[in-house]
Amino acid sequence: MRLRATGRITRQLIEAAERTEPLLLEENSSLIQAFRLDQLVKAFNKLVAENARYSGTGQEQYDQIQTLLGNLREAVVMVDRDDVILSANRAFVELTQASDSPKGQRLDAYLGGPDFIEFLNRLRLDRQPRHDELEVEIDQESYWLEASAAPLKETQGEEGNYTLFVFQNITRQKKLEMMRTEFVANVSHELKTPVTVIRGFAQTLMEDDADLSAAERLRFLQKIISNSERLDSLLQDLLLLSRLESTEMILKREDLSLSEFLSDLVENWKASHQGDYQLHLELEEGPDLVHADPLRLTQVINNLAENALKHGTGLGEIRIRTRIGPQTIQLEVADDGAGIPERDLPHIFQRFYRVDKGRSRESGGTGLGLSIVKHIVGQHGGDITAWSRKGEGTRITITLPTADRARLAGLSVRK
Repeated sequence: MRLRATGRITRQLIEAAERTEPLLLEENSSLIQAFRLDQLVKAFNKLVAENARYSGTGQEQYDQIQTLLGNLREAVVMVDRDDVILSANRAFVELTQASDSPKGQRLDAYLGGPDFIEFLNRLRLDRQPRHDELEVEIDQESYWLEASAAPLKETQGEEGNYTLFVFQNITRQKKLEMMRTEFVANVSHELKTPVTVIRGFAQTLMEDDADLSAAERLRFLQKIISNSERLDSLLQDLLLLSRLESTEMILKREDLSLSEFLSDLVENWKASHQGDYQLHLELEEGPDLVHADPLRLTQVINNLAENALKHGTGLGEIRIRTRIGPQTIQLEVADDGAGIPERDLPHIFQRFYRVDKGRSRESGGTGLGLSIVKHIVGQHGGDITAWSRKGEGTRITITLPTADRARLAGLSVRK
């Protein structure tokens, strides 16, 4: 009997140990004490309790770490010696656009490109922490990442087989830097041309004045004046563009009837612009109140019309149309000129982009007009698109919110 009881207690201890649970005995206490099993059970239960406490603390710390990593904006990932992912936070999944959990997959299945492969090779070679800006490939798209990597240490201080990576997406910053560099280069080039012309003709007038005829002097002075005007126009456009891109520009919006506004504008345009072309105004009937700054909207229409005049080879007519929708009003400026080549069309709203560079400069264009138009339309909460086909003309379409929609959007409207 005692032997069977002892066997049951032993089996219960083994089962409790496998479950890591404390053992509650229901056997006769005298029997337990006779075999000193009570001390064994107490020691066992104490070990189980200590193990549960330490396990709970470890799990709590692990959960805290996972929560912390999950809330980081930086992508964090840990890999083993074969670059197999052991852990990755949510930011890494979003960065790499992974459809499934990356755990168990190789890191180079998500990040690629020559720069990243070289970064990995150098890391494996010297086993030292590294930090660099890399152009990488993610799902066949190019991105710029600020990458940091460090081999993890074992408890004894020796190098382990794991590596921790931290990635920050700096693609937008890189694009802005490249745009800024390109902008500065373009501005320098655009300013250099008229300054060089002005200086050259001025020096000629000073050095060879006695040898120049009156007609030559007049021609040189006209060149100086035209280039100084071009320089002034360029500086004015740069200043306006800078103000539009900053918070400095405050639009003086008010409710405008687009039909009345365009009728007055076209009448003034016809009085000041003569030429072998027709200007037509086609206004759709209906409520056409928009929430706009009349001065800036005038700049938009004038820029588009002047752009058609300057660059519309074979131009016969310009049509300004409106289409009224329930929440938006479309304003369209179309011409029947030579059109824009398909390869150039996506770039016409970029700063300093010219379809016909030589002709544009001869006509006094700064290359900033359509970029200014796009910014003004954007500040009014609108959109702008372009359609063109070689030999069939160009159509620029502006979509503006109605005044009622502007009020619903929380914009202030001056009466």
